[in-house]
Amino acid sequence: QSRWLGKHGELLEVDTQMMSISGSKLKLPTKPVYLHLFNDCLLLSRRKDAWKFMVFVHAKIGELKVKDLSQKLQGISGFIFHLQLCEGQQLKHQILLKSHTESGKERWITAMFPSDPLEDIEQANENYDTSQVQCIKSYQAQEHDELTLEKADILHAKTITSDGWVEGIRLSDGERGWFPKTYVEEITSRSARLRNLRENIRIKCVTQKLKVDD
Repeated sequence: QSRWLGKHGELLEVDTQMMSISGSKLKLPTKPVYLHLFNDCLLLSRRKDAWKFMVFVHAKIGELKVKDLSQKLQGISGFIFHLQLCEGQQLKHQILLKSHTESGKERWITAMFPSDPLEDIEQANENYDTSQVQCIKSYQAQEHDELTLEKADILHAKTITSDGWVEGIRLSDGERGWFPKTYVEEITSRSARLRNLRENIRIKCVTQKLKVDD
């Protein structure tokens, strides 16, 4: 199996050994940590210089566990999640990671733990009240986890962050990715959302029938 890099970037490691209280506030010292997420493994490293990194721990994709702590640590700036790297059933390393933005945290979590897009679409089809957005101007993806949009695309909005990013699933083909909220508008009409879902199901049924006939 070939290995390819899906996502990389810098987050902050929260140093729990150096936590302190100043007045009524909890101070959380941090230090940079670099993540390289491949299709089969995750590497955590420290940057040595502009182009060199020293890896201090790694784990297979299927041996990662995560817990979002942002709601439990209210009042603390930044968005924090707890990442565990295992080897089999044994815990190899655990780390608290902090992002300055909600989208940064969410994009890392979804990159490490992607859901099945077909299951997401099926759930959207079964639940008529799921959020939908429509593209109002085309967008060209800038990162691997982003989705290129064409004007008039209809998408199921799976996640909308406080800093203006959306994780969406295009109804027409099931492609999933992130894009800026400014490129879409919410479909507020329930009847319009129902119509979009029914039309999507109708097109898929026709497509499947044509494949069977061939």
